[in-house]
Amino acid sequence: MVLAMGAETSPAAGAPPREIVLRTEGLTKRFGKRVAVNGLSLEVQRGDVFGLLGPNGSGKTTTLRMVLGLIWPNAGQISAFGLAMSDGGNRRDALRRIGAVVEQPAFYPYLSGRENLLGIATFAGLPNSAASRARVDEVLMSVGLASRARDSYKKYSLGMKQRLGIAAALLTKPDLIVLDEPTNGLDPAGVVEVRSLIGSLAQQGITVLLSSHLLYEVQQVCTRVAILKEGTLLAQGTVSALLAAQSGLQLAFAQQEQLAQAVEVLRVAAAEYPWLQGAQYVQPEPGAWVPPGGWALLVNVPIERAPEVNALLAARGIYAAELRRREASLEQFFLAVTAAPPPAPPVGAPVAAIQGGQL
Repeated sequence: MVLAMGAETSPAAGAPPREIVLRTEGLTKRFGKRVAVNGLSLEVQRGDVFGLLGPNGSGKTTTLRMVLGLIWPNAGQISAFGLAMSDGGNRRDALRRIGAVVEQPAFYPYLSGRENLLGIATFAGLPNSAASRARVDEVLMSVGLASRARDSYKKYSLGMKQRLGIAAALLTKPDLIVLDEPTNGLDPAGVVEVRSLIGSLAQQGITVLLSSHLLYEVQQVCTRVAILKEGTLLAQGTVSALLAAQSGLQLAFAQQEQLAQAVEVLRVAAAEYPWLQGAQYVQPEPGAWVPPGGWALLVNVPIERAPEVNALLAARGIYAAELRRREASLEQFFLAVTAAPPPAPPVGAPVAAIQGGQL
């Protein structure tokens, strides 16, 4: 139950808007009676590492397949680099600027990594030239496989195979690369390798769109995310903005009635202290101490203001049994937006706004 939400602040306030590399509007896909994607609208900006998140069956892969022209939507529009993908000529032009790894890449097991890429370069329309061979060596270097380029593909680890797939997608120097579950099935070392590679792609100016259900990994590498459930968009934005409302100073009280009293004290104090931005009822994380009534108070203040918040409450005879920093994670945010609505706040806890001193 939210007590207050501060005004949304764009992380790029005052800066010119970035180019929209990929946009979907009202994108819908049905398979028989099942709606796999339902009215999905996304915006991927140039320079993003954009994560498409959701459990299995949420419509992530279906969305990527529509973006790549592998399947057709029943409704809605897709545009890439400002080109409407519904037009055949536009679609060809846009797809030339997109590289993709969808599902496990297929390579010839007895050919070397380099030989496999040379074959793919030919299929991609690159000429049989010294420049094309140099490009193959360049992408092998960029994915960290230069020293294993002459080893047969069957000798590669899963992480190396995934990196070779990304190398193949990079051959044509794409502006956008699409990765479907790029760390799925990898051991921890392979996950770290691919995560590092995605970060390096972003540093090279390549926009990345990836799908994943591994929320911790996405938080490590993505700048913006969209969360899907059963084909429906639940949230979209920068990782920092989505998590901001879930972070702050968490207070819990041994006496249930003190929760409501603390809300009132902070509401009044917000008129005097502009750093007191807001507060909301939250339920403790699994395994944490559960106060009477089952609710704690999350106050949107810098952690260095904790002594002042404590002093404001203590001056009214209200003492927190627990006071600690709460760091949000994508996992917590994902569970918050995908789970069933929480029960009502405890009896006696007013639903009052604390926002810049105004109700």
